[in-house]
Amino acid sequence: MKIWKSLLVILLVPLVGWGAYELYLKFISSRKMNSLELISSDAAFLFETNQADQTWNELVNQPAWELLSQFPAFQTFSSQLTTLDSLMGSNGSISKILRKKQVTVSYHATGVDNFSLLFTVNFGTNSPAELLEEMKSKVPARAKFQSRRYSDQEILEYINPSNTRQWSITILNNVLLISSSSFVIEEAIRFYISDNPNQLSDKLGDQLSSPSGLGRLILTSKGIGKLLSGVSSQRESPAIQEFLLSDQAVALNLEFEEDQLVFKGPISMDPSLNFLPSVQAQFPEFEKLISNRTLSLSQINLNGIYETQKLQNPAFAPKSTISGEIQSRLIDRGFLDYFSGEMYFLELEPQGNQIKNQALLIKTTQPGQVWAFLKEFRNTTETLSGDYYRENEILFFPEEEFPAYVFNGKFMGFEQTHISLIEDILILTNSAPGMKWVMDDYYQGNTWSRNSSDSGSKSISPSSGFSKTFFIPKIWNRWIQTSNPNWSTFLQKFSSEFQQFSYLSFRIHQMPSGPEASLHIRYGSEKKQRNTEKKSFELVSGKQFSLPAKVSYGPKSVRNFNDNSEDLVVQDVNDILYLINSAGEQVFSQKLSGPIVSDAFQIDFYKNGKLQLLVATAEQLYAIDRLGNALPGFPIRLPGDKIAQLNLVDYDQSREYRYFLTSPTGNLWLLDKTGKALDGWAPLRLGEPTLGSSFHIRVPGKGDFMVAQGKSGNVHFFNRRGENQPGSPLKLGKDITTPIRVTYGSSPTLTAVTQGGEVIGGSFSGEINYRNQLVKNNRDDQFDLIADQKALSLLILGRQFNKTLVLNDQEKVLMSLPISEKDAWFGYFDFGSSRKILAVTDPEQGFGYLYDMSGNLLTNSPLESEGEIQITHLVRQGQLIIRTRSANRIFEYVIPD
Repeated sequence: MKIWKSLLVILLVPLVGWGAYELYLKFISSRKMNSLELISSDAAFLFETNQADQTWNELVNQPAWELLSQFPAFQTFSSQLTTLDSLMGSNGSISKILRKKQVTVSYHATGVDNFSLLFTVNFGTNSPAELLEEMKSKVPARAKFQSRRYSDQEILEYINPSNTRQWSITILNNVLLISSSSFVIEEAIRFYISDNPNQLSDKLGDQLSSPSGLGRLILTSKGIGKLLSGVSSQRESPAIQEFLLSDQAVALNLEFEEDQLVFKGPISMDPSLNFLPSVQAQFPEFEKLISNRTLSLSQINLNGIYETQKLQNPAFAPKSTISGEIQSRLIDRGFLDYFSGEMYFLELEPQGNQIKNQALLIKTTQPGQVWAFLKEFRNTTETLSGDYYRENEILFFPEEEFPAYVFNGKFMGFEQTHISLIEDILILTNSAPGMKWVMDDYYQGNTWSRNSSDSGSKSISPSSGFSKTFFIPKIWNRWIQTSNPNWSTFLQKFSSEFQQFSYLSFRIHQMPSGPEASLHIRYGSEKKQRNTEKKSFELVSGKQFSLPAKVSYGPKSVRNFNDNSEDLVVQDVNDILYLINSAGEQVFSQKLSGPIVSDAFQIDFYKNGKLQLLVATAEQLYAIDRLGNALPGFPIRLPGDKIAQLNLVDYDQSREYRYFLTSPTGNLWLLDKTGKALDGWAPLRLGEPTLGSSFHIRVPGKGDFMVAQGKSGNVHFFNRRGENQPGSPLKLGKDITTPIRVTYGSSPTLTAVTQGGEVIGGSFSGEINYRNQLVKNNRDDQFDLIADQKALSLLILGRQFNKTLVLNDQEKVLMSLPISEKDAWFGYFDFGSSRKILAVTDPEQGFGYLYDMSGNLLTNSPLESEGEIQITHLVRQGQLIIRTRSANRIFEYVIPD
């Protein structure tokens, strides 16, 4: 028995030894390492190819290369390849070395906002040591290699002839690694000697196999989060946190298509998600509401609302009180049952000081039931329900991130929510001005459905269940504003190059094998030259209207209800009022009791769609129909009082108008639609003259405010009955000599500027919440505020003895104008981020000027102008109409949008 055991041992020992030797040879001694095992899954991006030489040659022969070659990153990359080629003997040596080898180029964070490239070349079963020795033998004069060790692995530092470290190089098994950052090389060594689970190879799983074709782009959600965190000035933003907390990866194969670069490949996601689009999708209905002001768009188009609810945001941290209330009063009662799976989340142009301007469009299956749910939810709280605009009701929800609570964390960025309904699409915006913009664009046709030349709708794929699209030329300034100083400078420097790309779109489609992602980068077919000169126009007056006497008021534009064209309201020095149609024909004229002291308003007195003109002189209030006839009971006189200012109020867009009048002594009158003085306003005696027109504003969550600014520096708040609101008066100080302006952020703010240049911000609770002294160069400098045509944003004017400084609402100097005339008129027009115009009239010279926000003149020669300038944006025609007055003539000019 012992003999048999001894024989068995004798046989097993050589077999085990032989097996161990074979294992060593197979898995250790000659192990073939994949380069992705040495790269972190936090890499901002990685491009991998097995035919680097062919891919590079294909790229430089594509039309896209004419654009890409203008960027410093590609110039640096090309230069680095040339340097490496020289180290390897030149004459295309590097191309031969890279052929049929796994090559990767990855981008890694090396600091808070710094990134470096890592190059790897996998030599398979061979070793790159011989190549490295050859490189060391061909070092240029005065250059050298220095050796050091990290975790017992050798790192060679290449010192160029300028005595600057240019490269860190190492060999790990069969892989050669080169980077300008030693940190990235050391990180790769840590992956090599440990079982760190953060390797990119672990994240790819089944997608680790080598790429076919020209190569593939590998992205991870954490890598994108790292990139955005390094570039953004707001590193803790919800959007960045969503990427950092997610765990997705994509491997996208490169394809060259006409006028675009395309990357396609599988995406690792929750297997329960199905990205098949809804067969009942109605994208044309959304196109009617998607504004041409859209900077980026997120599309969700899945088979039902409950499929969309599977898309969750891990960065959303709900508050239990709000979550419980919404769950019990909306979701548990079946609120979501009345939605389809179509959602469009828009990032719109910044508006005034509201940098973040967002809108969410959702298709409803039963809009009436959805609206009833929302109204019931809102009406059972202490918060006042909302507002009206263009005859649409708007509900106000003060709960922060209301859409995210309803839709599983999606669509964050709503400090407050304003909701309205147009047809069967629910509209949610994060500000009251944003809602008005969406509605204005819808009714004026400034949307994708009316703009066939825009690339917006062409960027949306009806077969994708999800897509995120950035419109590069439109969003570029927004990215500059939200990036940190280091990156902002770079983005500004290369703005024109980047903006030659139309859009960048990431999409997810459902394929039989699972979800597939694609990245589309669209560019122009022809190389565009950098345009450093601002375009200006030589304007010739297209139309001229002459009056019998000098014009003293206007031109003011009003709507012609017959054909939606514009009529002009003007008055001459003889106090005769004229209405002139778009063809230059006089519609009517009427002698008034004196000069007009108000703006020109329109009312629908009979609620039949026919509009009447409302204006005031010091003596009377006039309401005149289009035939020149006074409405019943008009004109109206104030008993024993005069009129200094007029404003029109329509609380709920019900056309039950109120006429808000102020007398020269500070008496406030509120008349009903027929001219009868209302209780509490017959008159309400302020006790001091006012500055500017008194006005009505609906403050979200607080209700209606009737606001009057006294010359003492006090701003008085009243409710509809003429009773003081809490916090009234807001005491701004006696040095305020110009009208206050309302600006919009998370809540409306009253802004004023003193003659000495102190900017003051106050709330509708009667509190001062902001003070800042502007730079005052001279003792006699004077300051003023001007608002845009819709009173949504403002500019600050600093008038000096020889010039006028123009500042934005962030108190940054935009331009310096050589205009010092005390009576110079300034007007501000905001038709979108690329269409902001400052109009100026110098009455002493009789000239008018138009400037963009950089101080560039938009016209080659001055316009004839002695008073205010009126500008209209005709969206459908793609034109700006400019109207001026001089002597007895009205001039009309046209410039392209």
